[in-house]
Amino acid sequence: MNFDEFKKVVRQGDAEVHILCNQGSLYLIQIINEGVRSLLTQNRSTRPQVFRGLSECYGRLISAGLHCAFVDQACAHDEMISRQGYGASRVDQRLVRF
Repeated sequence: MNFDEFKKVVRQGDAEVHILCNQGSLYLIQIINEGVRSLLTQNRSTRPQVFRGLSECYGRLISAGLHCAFVDQACAHDEMISRQGYGASRVDQRLVRF
């Protein structure tokens, strides 16, 4: 979903937004709208927009008219711990207002 489409969804008030923390310093914005999950993409591309810090994410979300989002962080070192037989990895999630 590109930024213009994202702004329309935010204006409709139906979006649930998650900031996905990857590798400790890379962040993606995931939009859940009507049960469909999509990532915020670069302008006219299908490549996800990658942010280098939470403040960049917050700024982008504020410019779209959003004032809160969930920050999702996977359990530390999940990629190195075998989760076989333990189900999906655990994700810490917190609501952030900005």
